Amino acid sequence: MLDPDISTADAKRLLSLPTGSHGGPDDGLDVVGPDGWTRRGFLQAVGVGLGGGLVAGSLGESLIPGDVRDAYAGPPLGANEGVLVNIVLYGGNDGLNTVVPYTDGNYYSQRSNVAIPQNQVRQINGQIGLHPELDHLHSLYQQGQVAIVQGVGYPNPDLSHFTSMAIWMGARFGPGAPTSGWIGRWLDGLPADRAILGAATIDSSVALHLQGVQRRGVGISPWGDMFGVSTEGYDVRMYAGLGAMATAAGRGQWHDQFASTMRTQLELATEVAPAFASGLPTGGLTRKMTIAARMINADIGMRIVDVGLDGFDTHDDQVPDNHARLLRELDDAIAAFYAVLSPSLRDRVTIMTMSEFGRTSWSNQSRGTDHGTSAPLFVIGSRVKGGLYGQAAPLAGLRRWDRMASYVDFRWVIGSVLDGWMGGGGSTIVQGNFTNLGLFHSGPGAPPTSTPIPPIVTVPPAPASGFVPTAPVRVFDTRDGTGGRTSPLAAGETWRFQIAGVNGVPADAVAVAINLTAVGATMPTFVTVHPSGGDRPVASNLNPVPGVATPNLVIARVGTGGSIDLFNNAGYVHLLADVVGWFVTSGDVGMSALAPARLLDTRDGGVPLGPGQTIELQVGGRGGVPADAAAVVLNVTATEPTGESYLTVWPTGQGRPLASSVNMVRGQTVPNLVLAKLGDGGRVNIYNHSGSAHVVVDVLGCFGSGVSSRFVAVSPQRVLDTREGMGAPAVPLASGAMTLALAGRSGVPATGASAVLLNVTAVTPSAPTYVTVYPTGIDRPTASNLNAGAGQVVPNMVVARLGADGCVHLFSNAGTVDLVADVMGWFTT
Repeated sequence: MLDPDISTADAKRLLSLPTGSHGGPDDGLDVVGPDGWTRRGFLQAVGVGLGGGLVAGSLGESLIPGDVRDAYAGPPLGANEGVLVNIVLYGGNDGLNTVVPYTDGNYYSQRSNVAIPQNQVRQINGQIGLHPELDHLHSLYQQGQVAIVQGVGYPNPDLSHFTSMAIWMGARFGPGAPTSGWIGRWLDGLPADRAILGAATIDSSVALHLQGVQRRGVGISPWGDMFGVSTEGYDVRMYAGLGAMATAAGRGQWHDQFASTMRTQLELATEVAPAFASGLPTGGLTRKMTIAARMINADIGMRIVDVGLDGFDTHDDQVPDNHARLLRELDDAIAAFYAVLSPSLRDRVTIMTMSEFGRTSWSNQSRGTDHGTSAPLFVIGSRVKGGLYGQAAPLAGLRRWDRMASYVDFRWVIGSVLDGWMGGGGSTIVQGNFTNLGLFHSGPGAPPTSTPIPPIVTVPPAPASGFVPTAPVRVFDTRDGTGGRTSPLAAGETWRFQIAGVNGVPADAVAVAINLTAVGATMPTFVTVHPSGGDRPVASNLNPVPGVATPNLVIARVGTGGSIDLFNNAGYVHLLADVVGWFVTSGDVGMSALAPARLLDTRDGGVPLGPGQTIELQVGGRGGVPADAAAVVLNVTATEPTGESYLTVWPTGQGRPLASSVNMVRGQTVPNLVLAKLGDGGRVNIYNHSGSAHVVVDVLGCFGSGVSSRFVAVSPQRVLDTREGMGAPAVPLASGAMTLALAGRSGVPATGASAVLLNVTAVTPSAPTYVTVYPTGIDRPTASNLNAGAGQVVPNMVVARLGADGCVHLFSNAGTVDLVADVMGWFTT
C-alpha cells in the first residue's frame, strides 16, 4: 500500500523511468551510430551548444559531423509548428504567494506569518499582483505576453503527491489510474520521423507525462555526463586503459569494431570536454532552461521540452526565503531562456508552468503551508493573449483545513495549448471534451499582429455574501432622467452607473439585484451588464426588439467605484432598473435552492388578473418555503394579456412601489425571475397595471436567516451556446432534455456549489415552446423558466439547483431551439 504522505521526490521517482541505460527501457538513445556517436551523446552536445544551439558562440557545426546530424536530428520545424517548454514545479506551489490577492484582508488574516506585504507586491491590477521575486515575469505580463490562469485544479482533488502528480501527468478525463501521459500520447500521434526527437526532458529520468502508449520522450541529463568527459582520477585511468586497448588492431572483427568505436568516442570526448565544463549556468533550472533554448535553436525537430524544479512542498520555513528563492530561480531561468533563444524563434515558442496542487489558504505554525487544491499557472509567449483567465477562489469563510475551490480544470489548459499552439488533437489527448480558454491571439506560423493585444481585465468574483431583500426601488429610467440620464443608450455605447452607496444600497454591497427593463428599442439588440473596471464579457442579459418591453432580473457584481457598466450593442434603447436587494459579506441571510414548484396559475380558475387589480399570494409554508422565510426566488409569467401592461410584485403590508417586475404587450407570454421580499404572513402582492392577463408563479428558492448557503457573484461567463457547440453539440435542442455540466466550468467551482445563477436565452425556436431548467436526478417539474414564440429571442434568469453530478437538465417542450446560458454567480453549499 502506498504511503499517502509520500514525499515529492519519492512520488516523482515512482512515476518516472530511467533514461534508457542502467536497466531502464530501451529508448534507442544509446545505440552506437556514425563516428561512434549515440543519439543521447548528440543531444547532450547540442544542449551544451555544439550543434549551432548557441545564439552567438565559437562552437559550431564542425564539432558534430554532418553524418551524425543526418542520422540523429529530426526534421526542422515546419512553417506552422510551435514549440512548448513545460516547467513543472514539483511539490505543490503556493499559488496565493505567487499571484497575491494583496487587497483581500482574508489573505493577511489567514496567513499572517507567510503573507507578502502589500508594498512588495508587483501589482497586476487593483486586487492582485505577483510575488516580488517575479520581476521578469511581471515585465512580460505588462507587455501582454503572460496569461495568468487562476483557480486551476480538478474535481475531487487528492492531497497525495503521488496521486495528484499522476493525475496531472496523465491529464486525461475518465476513471482509473493513468498508464500514459499527455506528452507521450501527443508523441504517439506524430509520424515516426518527427516522434523520435519530438519531446525531451532535461532530466536523468523520464516522468509519466512523457510516456505514451507506443512512444516516450527522451531524457537528457543536464550535467553533460557523456562517456569520456569526466576528469575524476579513476575515470581518467579507465579512459587511458581503454584507449591503449583501442590502439591495438588485428585481433578479430569484433575487437577491431569495438576498438574503432572506443577510439572515436574518447577522441570526441577530449574535444568536447571543455564545453561540458564551462559555458552553462550552475543553477539547476537556469541550466536546464539554457540547454532547452540551445536545443530549440539547433532546430533538430524538438517540439516539447520538459524541465522541472523541485522544492515547492513548503510545509515549514516557507519564509523568509525558501519560496522566494524558488520563485527567483523560476524568474531567472525564464529570463535566461529568452536571453539564449534565437530572436528568429521568439514567436515560435510558448512556456507553460504546472504543479500537482496548490497550498492551503491558512498557514501553519511552522511558517509554512500545507497541501491544498487550486492554484494559478502561467502560459508565456509572444503569441499568448495576455491577461487573466479563470478566477481566484474566494477566501472568505474558509476554515483552517478548508481547501480552496477550483474553477478551471487543468486539462482545459493543456487542451487549449495543444489546440492553440501544438497543432490540435487536444480532445483526443486528454480523452474528453474541454473548454478552450482561447489563450493565443495567433498561431506559431501566423503573421504577428500589428499592435500588441492588451491584457484581458476580469473583475474577480465577489466574496461569499448574504442577501438583504427590499421592496423594489427605481434607481434609473433613461426616459425621464431618474438616475441622471435622459437619453437612450446608443449603438456600441457603455454607460457606467454608480449603484452602491446611493438609493439605499450600502457602499459595501458586493452585488446588487435589479429588475432591468429595456423599452423603445429601435432595432434588435442585446444588453450586457458587468462590473465596472473589467472588460465586457461575451454574455447578454436582455435581448430587446422594437415594440416590446423586455424585462429580466440581473444580479450584478459591483465593480470599480461601486459601479456597474451597461452595454448596448445596436440601435438605440432606453433602460430602467428597480433594485430589489443586495448582497453584503456581513449578511446572514442565505439561500436554499428548491426544485421548481407551482404556487399560482390563474388559468386554472379561468379568471385573469384585471386592470388595476392586486392579488395576495401566500408563499411562506408552500412549495418547500419555510413559514419564516425572508424572501423568495419566483418565476413570474404573464400570459394572454389583452394589451400593453406590467406586473409589480412587492411585500404584502407595504405600499405599492413605482416599479415593474414583468412587462408585456398584447398576446405575449413573458416570464421573469423575481427576488421578492415576503411581507405580512409570508405573502406577496401582485399588481396588474392595465388590461387583463393570466399570471403563473413558480417558486425556485428561498432566503432565510442562518441558512449557510451564500452567493458568490462573478463577471458573466458563457457556459452554453448550441449555435457554436459550446457546452453541447452545435445543433438546436429538439423537443426533450439535454444535460449541461456546470460544476467546474465558467467560474463555478468543481465542488462546493449548491446552485448556479444562469441567464438562459432561447434563440429563434421553430415553434412556440417553453424551457424548464431543473437538477439532474429528479423528475421534471411542472414549471417553466422561460416561454418563447417561434422566431423570438427570449432571456430569463434562472436559479439552477445542481444535481449530485454537478449538472442540470434543460428541457424544451416543442420544435427545435438554440439555447445560450451565461453564469452570473453561484451559491455555496
